[in-house]
Parts: sequence; structure tokens; C-alpha cells
Amino acid sequence: MECAKDEIFQIRYNTKLNRLQMRGENWTTRLFQKVKKHKLITTTIIAVFTFAIANMIMIYSFMKILQNI
Repeated sequence: MECAKDEIFQIRYNTKLNRLQMRGENWTTRLFQKVKKHKLITTTIIAVFTFAIANMIMIYSFMKILQNI
């Protein structure tokens, strides 16, 4: 029953085309749906970016230590 209510409220009247239309999805909604569907790929991408940033921070810190010697 709840699904039926959600679908009904998504319908809007388009005055230019003179007919009823389903509301389009936002890009954020589509992004969250893809993340939810592809959990392994999303987790892998986030881990790679996190490790890359951590690697850059550690290299920068090492260079600062070498400059102080």
C-alpha cells in the first residue's frame, strides 16, 4: 500500500505537453541507487582514494623531516 502511495505522488501534470508525467529522478538519487547496487566497487574506490591521500600526506611529511636534517 505504501508503494502505491509513493508512486501516485510522483505523478505531475506537464502543461507544455498537456499530459501527466512521472517526475524525473535527481542525479543524487541515481547516484545513491548505484552506490547501493554496487557496494564492492564503491568500497574499493573509496579505499583507493583514502590510501592515495594518506600516501601523499606521508610523503610530504617525510620530505619535511628530510629538510630539517
